[in-house]
Amino acid sequence: MSALTVAKNDYRNAIRSRELWVLMALFVLFLPVVALYDVTAGTSVDDGFPIGTLVSMVFVMTVLAPVTALLVSIKSIVRERRLETITFLLSLPHTRRDVYVGKFLGRLAVFTTAVLVGYVPAFLILFFGISDFAVVPFVGMLVVVLFFGLIFVVVGYAASAMTTSETVASVAGFAIFVLVYSWDTIFALINGWLGLVDGRAETFVYRFELTTVSEDIVNAVASIRDSEISSASVAVSNGGDVPFYLQHWFAFVVLGIWIGLPLALGYWRFERADL
Repeated sequence: MSALTVAKNDYRNAIRSRELWVLMALFVLFLPVVALYDVTAGTSVDDGFPIGTLVSMVFVMTVLAPVTALLVSIKSIVRERRLETITFLLSLPHTRRDVYVGKFLGRLAVFTTAVLVGYVPAFLILFFGISDFAVVPFVGMLVVVLFFGLIFVVVGYAASAMTTSETVASVAGFAIFVLVYSWDTIFALINGWLGLVDGRAETFVYRFELTTVSEDIVNAVASIRDSEISSASVAVSNGGDVPFYLQHWFAFVVLGIWIGLPLALGYWRFERADL
């Protein structure tokens, strides 16, 4: 219960941030505004999606949502330490675990609010404005965006718990954004040079790409109703029989690693830090 109290207070404080309101305005600009334009202008529709809206959703998923997730999380704890308000929090009947879990839940709620501010109005505009609007894919993309954001919130939050400088936290946030989208290229260069792994072991490494994880999660859910969907991960060329760790459902394990490992490392550092 104490963690929920911390979460509620953190949410109320963070939701008043000017930066957050600017980000929410961007979500509105790239989703409801574009959706309204598509409906009123009668732009071409591809598989139930107006082209403009589809492009906007891809931009939101790959750029705006991750940036928002990092901005709401990367300074969450380190700023409390700089302002010494973390000491006040811990002087109340809260343990360090309560503060760590509570602030994480608060920041996750803030990110979710920012996303829904854009997606809910866009959904209503498209639902009532387009006769053959693809409802299920739209909701699926929303779920993927929330998963993407969750991972970036987790990684940013853990980084915030592991540093004592806002400058270092900001640099870490930028580095995280770049590395999440480029680590596979860096790995390919190093692996090509040193020949560390090959075959299915190499394929397993690439399973940790966020795009691969999201596609596999969607396919894992879809395969419940559609038996024609192969059990092979999108990371596996030619499909066919594959070991369990290269099947769709294992993407949920990969997602758990993306989320659980940074959170655990951040908590380990926060629990032992001199506050």
